[in-house]
Order: sequence, then structure tokens, then C-alpha cells
Amino acid sequence: MGEYMVNRVLWLVGLSGAGKTTIAEAAASRFGAELLDGDTIRDFFSNNDFSREGRERHLLGIARMAKMISKHTDVICSFITPYEDVRKKILQILPENSVMIHVSTSLEICEERDIKGLYAKARSGAISNFTGISDPFDEPQCAHMTLNSTGREGETIEDMVDKLSHFFVKPKAVLLPGRWQPLHVGHEWLIQQELDKGKRVVVGIRDTPITESDPYPAEVRKRMIEYRYEGENVEGWIMPDIEAVSYGRKVGYEVRESKDIPPEVFKVSATGVRGGNRANVSERVMQFMISEGIWDGE
Repeated sequence: MGEYMVNRVLWLVGLSGAGKTTIAEAAASRFGAELLDGDTIRDFFSNNDFSREGRERHLLGIARMAKMISKHTDVICSFITPYEDVRKKILQILPENSVMIHVSTSLEICEERDIKGLYAKARSGAISNFTGISDPFDEPQCAHMTLNSTGREGETIEDMVDKLSHFFVKPKAVLLPGRWQPLHVGHEWLIQQELDKGKRVVVGIRDTPITESDPYPAEVRKRMIEYRYEGENVEGWIMPDIEAVSYGRKVGYEVRESKDIPPEVFKVSATGVRGGNRANVSERVMQFMISEGIWDGE
């Protein structure tokens, strides 16, 4: 099974003044995505090298940051990204469901919009290596989508953000809440029942206090589940330590109890696992626990 990813990275490319950041800011606000642009990454990536090599190093570093952040939320990146070969390298770094979007506007319109006078300075020679004037902007062949941001066809910023909305639609999920202290073959059976139905599974990890009977912190349990189900349609979510599930009318979901659990699965106990019964822990979970120093491997 290929790597499963819910969150996306949208990478907007285009000339200075094309409207990338305006679109990216509006989309990030509407869809709750993290925005990476020149302002937001300045404290993390300082770049004064505008040579081709310097720009490539800078952009590839941002791509690695975007990939890391996308484990937790959608990410929108807004950078000129002028070179086609660098765009291809960026796509190789980003998760495979990432999207490269060309915000397309003519050089003439970009110059008309240039309130900072950067294009004029570039044409006078005061600024070197300026994309579109003294440095090339390769036509984006690897872009998955083009947004015409000239503003001369009646399209507003909101219209263009609308065109991005389908990238942020999340599939519904089945929530499996529990303590998962630790993950064992009984839990895996429950998860597999939903996976076999083609469901997206969210494992709700109750943030229980650390006690002798519940020794593993919620973050360790989350990493355990992520390690076990890497590349599958399963994600871990640390949730409050609930005491009950209370609901009124059914509003698009149901509360159901698993039926026909095999006796050998039903009798599996996390207490027994914590007491040293390793027969009820899958090899993948065992590998994680050994790597974390939870078990000694003997």
C-alpha cells in the first residue's frame, strides 16, 4: 500500500507581483492551512544569495520544512520558484499528494502592480538577478494547475481560492477511542475491520494520567500507532481523557459497537501485555517498543 496522506502541500509559483501571496493568504485563512512565504520563513531561513545555486538551496530547505509541517496540517507555500529543474526537485521532496500551482500573470501586468519599484530598479541595474528581467522564469511544465491572476477576466481573489477548495476536502473517518496502553493484536483487529471496509481510521488516544497501570504517555502511544501503521489509512489523535460519549440527534454519524469479535481476540488484555505477555503484541509494535526502550528485546 502506498503512503497515505491526508494533509497537502500547495506550492504557488509565479513572477513577483503575480498575486501568489494574496491568493495564498486568502486560501490559508479560509482552509486553516499553514502559510509559508517570504515573511513567515524569514526568521528560519536567511538568504542573501540570489545566485541560481543559492536560490535552489533556499527553496529546497523550505520544501523540507513544508513536508515536516504537513504531518500536522495543510501547508501553502508562495515563492517565485523560477527554475523548472528546482520545481521538480521540490516535488520529489514534498509528499506525493502535493500540488504545484502556477499563478500566471504577464510581466507587463506585474510591472504595473509593482508599488515597491523593484522592476524599475532591476531594469536600471540597481538590482541584479531579478526574475523576469535579469534572471529567467522558466515556463512551469510540471505545474498541476494554472490560475490566471491578471484580473482582466472578471475573476476575483475569492474566485481563485474557490478553485483550490477541492484540495482541502478531507474524507470522513471512523474514530476508535481508547487508552491504547499499549497497542496490541486485539486493537489491531478492530482497526483492520475498518481498513477492510476502505475507511479512514482515526485512533483517538485518551490523554490519561501516567500511573503504574497506565505507564505510557499519550505522545508515546501516538508514535507507536504511527510507527505501526506507517503508510496506511490510519492516524493518531491525542484526545481529552473522556468519561462518556453523549450526543443528541444523529447528525451524520453513528455510534456502534464491534460485533463477532473472535474469542482469541476478545480475551487479549492490555494489562496482560503490560505485565509481560508479549505474545499479544505484533512484531511491528515490538520493534517500536524496543527502539523506545520500553522493552529490552529479550
